[in-house]
Amino acid sequence: MSAEEAVQAALMEMLRADAGVQAVFGSPARVFDAESEAPMFPHALLERHEVTPEDAALVKGAAHRISLAVYTREGGVRGAKAAVAALRRAVEGASWSVPGVHIVLAHVVYGDVMRTADKRAFRGLIRIRIISEEMA
Repeated sequence: MSAEEAVQAALMEMLRADAGVQAVFGSPARVFDAESEAPMFPHALLERHEVTPEDAALVKGAAHRISLAVYTREGGVRGAKAAVAALRRAVEGASWSVPGVHIVLAHVVYGDVMRTADKRAFRGLIRIRIISEEMA
């Protein structure tokens, strides 16, 4: 498994196991990477994982920019913001364990909430930045 795959797998596992995320998205948490074609609301979907090299002296590193979308039909803007906040707390409070990879930094760089075109659901977006280094 590549470092990119390992970081993404660890992120998804951590989010699904987080009690705060489960309180919003159910247990098991409905946080998906295309595993479900018509998930129940609320749910979060991995939309994008961009990786760029961030090598340092003698260390191979990477900057990961990961976007997760949140979809909810309950609670309006407040419900969508609560869902985004649960993901933020999980990411920024995580104790990372990624085989072969050291997580140097993980934080949320952007969050937004908006009404969807159908006027029935709300969409939240959260962008996460993770700096990783491959372990020797």
